[in-house]
Amino acid sequence: MLLTSNGLASDIVRGALVDLLGKPLAESRVVVVIDAILGFPGDSSTLVEHLESLRSLGWAEFDVASLFAGPATLVESRLRSADVILGYGGSNLWAAHAWQATGLAPVLAELLHEKVYVGWSAGSMIFARRLDRWPGDFDDQDELDMFGLEVAAPAVPLLDWFFAGHLGADWMPANAEERFARGARLSGQEVWFIDDDSALLVRDPTAEPIIISSGQWRRYGADGSLIASH
Repeated sequence: MLLTSNGLASDIVRGALVDLLGKPLAESRVVVVIDAILGFPGDSSTLVEHLESLRSLGWAEFDVASLFAGPATLVESRLRSADVILGYGGSNLWAAHAWQATGLAPVLAELLHEKVYVGWSAGSMIFARRLDRWPGDFDDQDELDMFGLEVAAPAVPLLDWFFAGHLGADWMPANAEERFARGARLSGQEVWFIDDDSALLVRDPTAEPIIISSGQWRRYGADGSLIASH
């Protein structure tokens, strides 16, 4: 898995993806799963712009899918035909729910051994084992309520740490670093907080991720302390 804050906009992140694939993007097929964003009302221009930027990378095949778009068997066939499954951003809680509600979570768990998964922001956040702690410990209860979810649960429970993106973005709250440090302490889980020029490479979920970065990142320990940064 290549867990990113801002998709494939960074040269270093695109290079890491090509290394993982072992072939150029022009010979690779991608399916972009957009369920994380579909529940939010309003202008979808940013989504369209992001999809166009992804398409312009020159894939052999560029597919855009919702997990709810038809029978699960049909969606599954589209996932299986791709070399890259890209989970787009939006709501991490709804994205994780969508994999479970459609019955496609076991398919994703299987395909993680065969494909490259690229997470974009919320799409990178759906594998934390303790995702149930996210709404309360990271002040995200409003999103849980918005989507009518009683509890949060991971799409696939793989990681004993949380992912957070967009470190340093001008729209992030000024206290974002304090918020994620506090969330680490309350949840008892490590938190990786990275910027848009960074990514986490996960080959073995039980091992530490490999940081790929030309920017900034923070790693908070389970007690909320800053244990590494750049």
